[in-house]
Order: sequence, then structure tokens, then C-alpha cells
Amino acid sequence: MNKTRSKLSPWPYLKNNRVRSTVLIISLAMFMVMIYTMNYIVGGTTEPFEQCDVEAMERIRIISSYLNMHGEDYETDEEYLTEAWRRATELGKDLESEEDVERVVPFAWQYTMLNSFIGQWSVNCYLFQAPEDCQTFLTHMGAKLVSGRMPEKPGEILVEQRLLDNHRNDNNLLQNMGSSYEVVGIVTSDYYLSFGMAMSGENDVNLLAMVKKDSNVDLRPAVESRGYKVNYYVDKAKAHDDLIRGMGGSLDMVQTIFTGVSGGLLLICVAVVLALHIMDRHNEWCLLNSIGFSTGEIYKMALEEILICIGIALVVGGILSYGSCFVMEKLMYNPIGITIQLFRPDAIPRVLCVFAVLFGIAQIPLFSGMRKIQTIDAIE
Repeated sequence: MNKTRSKLSPWPYLKNNRVRSTVLIISLAMFMVMIYTMNYIVGGTTEPFEQCDVEAMERIRIISSYLNMHGEDYETDEEYLTEAWRRATELGKDLESEEDVERVVPFAWQYTMLNSFIGQWSVNCYLFQAPEDCQTFLTHMGAKLVSGRMPEKPGEILVEQRLLDNHRNDNNLLQNMGSSYEVVGIVTSDYYLSFGMAMSGENDVNLLAMVKKDSNVDLRPAVESRGYKVNYYVDKAKAHDDLIRGMGGSLDMVQTIFTGVSGGLLLICVAVVLALHIMDRHNEWCLLNSIGFSTGEIYKMALEEILICIGIALVVGGILSYGSCFVMEKLMYNPIGITIQLFRPDAIPRVLCVFAVLFGIAQIPLFSGMRKIQTIDAIE
């Protein structure tokens, strides 16, 4: 009998009851698909905004300073702006001596808009004075000009292809920039880029520092050591904080709460399917107990069955999840110029956590079933 006990395995039931096992596996797999795709959909409302402001800061820093200037000291706005551009250019050339800094150029700030399925976000439009600054910025950001031409005169800008696609149906790309600007070229990039040549009347002169990718350089001390006060500074951390505030809270928290609430509702349905699967095993467990297997051995076998089904469901669900997100990307997101990460490492802990809760809930009907096991003699 000891030899027979050692061969007690979950595989015979799974092989001989393929329909029931398949139903359970499919239920679990679809449960994973729902959780994963919900994380993907939530990502579709936030990730484009991260690509706009946060990810681009891997390569650039924005420095805003009053450059020790006061408007009342100048007779005209033109005189003020001329001096502001001159001081910014001079300071930029000086800052290029700092470590990890490749180029620093003055720019004026404008905004284009990016539409997501929920809300809008402003995309920085960097407006330079010289055409060569546009070319330098294009090269530094790893972008490529795919149609049109580079800006040559004030008011001409380039935009990233996805940004243009995003406004294909509303023609509101330049609604915040006025009718004086026009798109003369389209680029492709990892970021939602918008940049070009500043009009003569553009104010709010700032400095754009092009730094080595993923550098941790902080240029505030360098600017202040040269006698200028930094009134606004943007790096990746600052851009991320601004995005979180603009979205009204932590993006990860939003996804976690969304997964928890929706996953909880689905969890109830899947738990019922799992409980029915366990209840169907009662007669078999009684038979096994009658021929000498202990309750502990039966419990171990039932536990292995559930774990095998969950393991297969995770693999099948992973494939289906990726496929469903791929279809949504092609049909929903790409047509409006939004790119969402298909493989979502952040969703994996959430999926595993929900499945761990499901596995824990399964112990309730499992323990209940073990307590009700009787030998055939006792049943009779």
C-alpha cells in the first residue's frame, strides 16, 4: 500500500477529465486576460503623457531664469527680448563646459496638445532662434525627418508623426500656438517631439540643455555659480512629479486600485467555478480514502491539481493577454498616434497577487471537502 500511496498523482484526473479541467483552466486564463488588459487600458490613459514630458527628460534639462533682468529697465519689449536672448545664448555656451552636457541653447516655450482616451496633456514645443539648433536637437533626441523639411524661418515647426496622427480628426494640433505657426516637416522619434523656429515676439526665454542620456547631472548649481538665479528647473524626477500632480495622484496607485476593484469582482466569479470543481471531486476522494489514502495525501493531490491548472492558465493567459493587447494597439491606439507598452512588467505582480488571493480562497472549499470525506463503509 505504501508503494501505491507514493503514486497518488493529480495527472490521472486531469487527463481523464479533460473537459472539466479545460473549463477551469480557461476560466483562470480569461481571468488573467481581464486583469492584464485592464492594466493595459489604464496605461493607455497615462503612458502617452509620460512619453511627452518624463521620458524625454532622459536627454534634456530645462532651465528657466530671469537672467537678472527686469522689464521696467527696458524701453520696449523688443529691446528686452533681444537682451534676454543674448544673455541666454552667452550663459548656454558657458554651461557647455559642464560634465555630461553636450549643448545648451536658448528657446521660447509653446505647447501643442496630445489627446488620450481620457483627457489631454500639453506637449512642450521648443522654439529656437537658429536653424542649426533645430538640427542639433533633432540629432540629439535620436529623431529622424521622414517628410517635409527642416525649419528655415520663424514660425516653422516639426512634429512627431504620432502627434500629427493624434489630431487627424480635430485639426487642433496648434490651437494653443496661434495661426502664425505651421508644420513644415514630420519626424519619427521615441518621444512626442514638437520643435522649430521662434517668432520674433516670443518671450519667456529659457535654456534647453542637451545632456548625455540617463545622466544625473544637475545644472542648477552651475547656473547659480555664474550669478543667475534658477526660478524653474525640470529634469526627469521633476517632470514625473508634475505629471503625477497633473493626473491627480500616483499612476501606480490608480492602476493598483483599478486592478483591485475590477479583479475583486472577477475573483468572485472564478472562485465559484473553482469551488464547483472541488465539490465534483468529493466521491473520488471518498473512494481514495476507502482504499487507504489519508486525508493529508488526498489534500496534497488536490492542491497539486489546482496549482497545475493555475500554472497552465498563467501561460495560456499570458499568450492571450499579449495577443488581445496587440489587437487593441493596432485597432484602437495606433490610429490616434498613441503607443502603449505591450509587455507590462508592472502588471505581473498584480496578476500574481490576485491569483495568490484566489489560491487562498480555494482553501476554504478544499478544507471543507476534506472534512466531509467518508469511507464507502461509512457512507453505506
